[in-house]
Amino acid sequence: MAHGQWTEVEARGVLEAWRRSGLPMDRYARQRGIVPQRLHWWKQKLAGAEKSRAIVAALLPVRVTPEASRRGEPVTVLLRTGHMVKVAHGFDEHAFARVVALLEGT
Repeated sequence: MAHGQWTEVEARGVLEAWRRSGLPMDRYARQRGIVPQRLHWWKQKLAGAEKSRAIVAALLPVRVTPEASRRGEPVTVLLRTGHMVKVAHGFDEHAFARVVALLEGT
């Protein structure tokens, strides 16, 4: 699990993985090396945000420009297990698939 600050997207991914695990939050956090209070904080923060806004989530079209692809900024992939993997432009797809399979235990 990445250390440092989480984005809202990362926190939502980790919380969703926790919910699917069926484990108590504290146990799930400790098994993954996360401070349990961090999950509690994000759960409260996101619950409050959901109540305070009535925005419907939607997928929006994206256009990748040549400038964006040259920057080589990494893409963060959130796995069902709660792991986050960052890949850069030109990554090896086969190696990435092996990493995902290993992390997801398949």
